[in-house]
Amino acid sequence: MQIFIDTLGVLFSLPGLLSLIAGTAIGIIVGALPGLGPSIGISLLIPFTYTMTPENSMLLLISLYMAAEYGGSVSAILLSTPGTAAAAATTIDGFAMTQRGQANKALAISLSASTVGGLVGGVALLFLAMPLSRLALQFGPASYFAVGLFGLTSVAALSGGSLTKGLIGAAFGLLLAFVGIDPIAGMPRFTFDQIALFEGIPMLAVLIGLFAVSEGFILAESAGKARDRVSKGAVRAVYLTFSEWKELIRTMISGSVIGTFLGILPGVGGNIACWVARDYAMRRNPKLAFGKGEPRGIAAPESSNNATVGGAMVPLLALGVPGSPTTAVIVGALVLHGLRPGPQLFTEQPVLVYTILLGLLLACVIMFLLASLSLPWMARVINLPDSVLAAGILIFAILGAYSLRNLAFDVWLTIAFGALGYLMKKLSFPVAPVVLALVLGYLVETNFRTALVTSRGSYSIFFTDPVSVIFLVLSLVSILYPAWRSWREKTLKTA
Repeated sequence: MQIFIDTLGVLFSLPGLLSLIAGTAIGIIVGALPGLGPSIGISLLIPFTYTMTPENSMLLLISLYMAAEYGGSVSAILLSTPGTAAAAATTIDGFAMTQRGQANKALAISLSASTVGGLVGGVALLFLAMPLSRLALQFGPASYFAVGLFGLTSVAALSGGSLTKGLIGAAFGLLLAFVGIDPIAGMPRFTFDQIALFEGIPMLAVLIGLFAVSEGFILAESAGKARDRVSKGAVRAVYLTFSEWKELIRTMISGSVIGTFLGILPGVGGNIACWVARDYAMRRNPKLAFGKGEPRGIAAPESSNNATVGGAMVPLLALGVPGSPTTAVIVGALVLHGLRPGPQLFTEQPVLVYTILLGLLLACVIMFLLASLSLPWMARVINLPDSVLAAGILIFAILGAYSLRNLAFDVWLTIAFGALGYLMKKLSFPVAPVVLALVLGYLVETNFRTALVTSRGSYSIFFTDPVSVIFLVLSLVSILYPAWRSWREKTLKTA
């Protein structure tokens, strides 16, 4: 009860509420700007959370995450350009409603569905994270190694549609994780006599470079291209009527449940959940005109992609395994504050955990209120030229990289990773496996080597631990299934 009271004190304090409001406002804007997204927004804000308490910094970042997933639908509906990958399915019926002069109704459906999805995902996080964490406390080194390996292989297999490219990215991320002081032997490795690398590759430099700087380069490249405009007064305050709520609530609930469960699976995320939820809604309502401005074509994907936020936080908090690229960036924020996600966090920082669990629910309410009132002018932010966005991103990225350790080395490292991220995007290499492998590298390596020390060098420890066996099998399936599916598709094409 004391922990609960302390959590409420954090949530409803002035700094806590300001963090939630600021994160929500920034999230809507970041989500609405095509090409940006929650990963980029969070990576840019992390340096500025260094002076904040861990609780307030998490409130800022998780509210941004939730609001950005919704914000992607604003440009999808108004411009037929999804602000985030998770809003791609919303574009079909959302823009069709805009062309029929129903932009306001489409935005109202999107906001309401996103709020319902966020609440369902948040409730799932509240009830699933703690039981899983209690179970995870019983894990030994072999079990933790297998869990980390599962997160690594599933993300590599499900990112970018190419198994080979995903595995290459994951392997590169593991190489980065090995730089620094050996966690077991205590000797420096792969540091090239650079003292700045003794603590390892700075997580912040990788995050900002791969996500933000690379996107700044891409926006700078397209700065001369024309952009569609949203006219003044095209968007007003948005609300659904009672009859519309009654008509769409079942679709919102089903989309939320789909999004929650798909969000829990590492590497799936809203960009897959939105299509699955839309497909399910189409199967349940075959007589409706999906693709021509059907409201359920907005309600289903929008409820699902916001529900994945709570779902993706479940493995992060319970097992220390990020469920999405954005939660991998959030891990960077926790590490910045000297914290490691996982079951120990529940016993070491219970107020922080409860702040995240309840803060996600409160963020949904604030998102609904703030977006419904401020959308008329927030929607016009998407008119900003690409050149302005590129300059702003690069300036904030450089300031953020320098602010962590006040080293020019970090700035050059960030720019180098930005160039690498730019090349990866041009060559269609997924960025997510690199970041997730960097995050999971420490977990995988230390537990693998600790397990071998415990068993005196016998690999049988990984096959006698039941939890380890289960996750090793899941890791194998997560690699073999995409490979089999790719082989089957090629076989059918040639047949």
